[in-house]
Amino acid sequence: MPERIAEIRSERVELLNPARVLDDFRDRAGRDVTLRLLSDEAQRRGGRFDNVATNVLGYRHSFEAAHPFRPRPGERGGEVNSTEFEIQLQQYPSDTADELAVGIATIRGGDSSASYPVLLEAPNGDFLAANEYTVVGDRIVPTNSWWTAVTGCLTRQCVTVCANSLVTCSGTWIAYLGCVAWNCGGCWVKCAGCASCNCSWWCRWAVGCCSQ
Repeated sequence: MPERIAEIRSERVELLNPARVLDDFRDRAGRDVTLRLLSDEAQRRGGRFDNVATNVLGYRHSFEAAHPFRPRPGERGGEVNSTEFEIQLQQYPSDTADELAVGIATIRGGDSSASYPVLLEAPNGDFLAANEYTVVGDRIVPTNSWWTAVTGCLTRQCVTVCANSLVTCSGTWIAYLGCVAWNCGGCWVKCAGCASCNCSWWCRWAVGCCSQ
């Protein structure tokens, strides 16, 4: 993830209100087939759907550009002056050693946006080796994209204590990501945004380029 400070005028990281995150999940579940399929799959794998605020987590990272960004020839979209990345995650408690969560990573810039819903399954609590699933058509399929890009970015671009926390942090998905965020600071949110941007021109100025 290349350094982008010269392109950024200001940035802000927010921890979202859990009650608001839970409301967002409820709203999405009523209109988003992909999210419902991932939720059903999490429960099929032994996760329990507890619709409570203590089982959700949300971050937002906002960037204001130092100057406007415009698409180059062959690229689509309008002028971009700011970019916003948001991740929301809901864990599904299990009676097994596996840790399950459904997450939605969204990034917006100008009139462009991308959203990536994902099911994460940490076998025996091994979060670094978590299995990742997404929806193609109406099927749940394994993939190595978003979470792989996030952990790869953290390992390559962040300080040693951050990279080590990917192995040493433990607990539930909420506890694990909170621990990683504590050890990595803004580098965690930036890498999550980098993975969500997937090198698109309208957001890579803010979070860098991490191909899924």
